[in-house]
Amino acid sequence: MRFLLLLLILSLSQIAKAQGFVQTEYKDTKGTQLRYAILKPAKIKPETKYPLLISLHGSGGRGSKNWEGNCAANKVLSQPALQKKYPCYIIAPTVNRNQRWDGAPLTALIELIKKSLKQHPIDPARIYVTGQSMGGAGTYSAILAEPNLFAAAVPVCGRGQPDQAKKIVHLPIWIFHGEKDRVVPTQHSREMVKALKKVGGKPIYTEYAGVSHNSWTPAYAEKKLWKWLFAQKREAQKEN
Repeated sequence: MRFLLLLLILSLSQIAKAQGFVQTEYKDTKGTQLRYAILKPAKIKPETKYPLLISLHGSGGRGSKNWEGNCAANKVLSQPALQKKYPCYIIAPTVNRNQRWDGAPLTALIELIKKSLKQHPIDPARIYVTGQSMGGAGTYSAILAEPNLFAAAVPVCGRGQPDQAKKIVHLPIWIFHGEKDRVVPTQHSREMVKALKKVGGKPIYTEYAGVSHNSWTPAYAEKKLWKWLFAQKREAQKEN
């Protein structure tokens, strides 16, 4: 009896975590299939456009069926209290075990974002991207691929491309990393911050003392992060 009760509690817990998300797929013009989960605002008001957050999981989320739970940002921002405070769309894509956030998956994701602008009341000036670990690297890849599509980016413990910093110098970027990270050495974020500042950028950088690779836990718990992120708006002259 206790076993059945525990099983019921666990099942309800999983439902609660996934509440509001709908799993679906998108096939781009080249035939690449991208699986993703989407969360819409609880109440969509007429004549209102909402922000869109793209949330990219790390390597541990590859091949998982729990698409909406792959990135810690989804779990935090989908909570009723934050959804009420920051109503938005969340698209949480996933890749297969042998894929990363580059090449065909990234191309399909960019195409999905642009198509979503026509299908949903999304504000084209308020599209954001974040990700952890491999998803942090994917965040850099996304904004480098489409530097004028996003309004802001939040890479968490990800590898960047310092030699391409000039392409994204105009973007508001908040970078997070753990001081003791041995999976993705902290130096990757430090070098990216240095490169952005060298070309005139103004990135925000938070490095957590004593924290290892799971810097996404304190990062996405930062209330100031979400307030900052949803305040960012892409300038009209930079629209595609």
